Amino acid sequence: MRKSRQDSLYSQQYIMEALNQLLEENDLEDITITEICKKAGVARVTFYKYYHTIYDVMNASVEVSIKRAIEQLSNINTTDNIQDVIADITAGIAANPTSLQRQINANTHGVILDYFIHAISRLSQADTVFSKKLNHAEVLFIAGGMFSIIIQWFKNDLQESPQSVAAMIIDSLPSSALKK
Repeated sequence: MRKSRQDSLYSQQYIMEALNQLLEENDLEDITITEICKKAGVARVTFYKYYHTIYDVMNASVEVSIKRAIEQLSNINTTDNIQDVIADITAGIAANPTSLQRQINANTHGVILDYFIHAISRLSQADTVFSKKLNHAEVLFIAGGMFSIIIQWFKNDLQESPQSVAAMIIDSLPSSALKK
């Protein structure tokens, strides 16, 4: 990888990490770009080279996390029990809840819903979990339902176990859409 490309990736990573650290102590609306740049050790011009707003940084950070999750979803074995797969996903969310919690607190979690929709659509096309390729309305219904259950779980401070959340999600899925 060329040095300038590598420096670019590091700068973006430092900016995302700085925002995440600042969000542990502050509300999103109280954070400034200057604070992010200072914490990241980059100039404001570097910030603006990659992002227009703090929300762009937050979205990029979520995108990185979601891409990792989607990669894991694409490795689903068709012989795996769907409830076990969803329990693994919810356990992963529960193990590192800060990103989603920040999105909920900042009322920007719609970005994550978009990634849920993308993931469900991709799973439908991969023919690993669902009995058929889902149409757009079915994808929206399933992704929205799963996402709503997970958001409610967060609002209840993750009181339920990942396995019980997975069971709630499975119960909400149309049985005709799942592989038997």
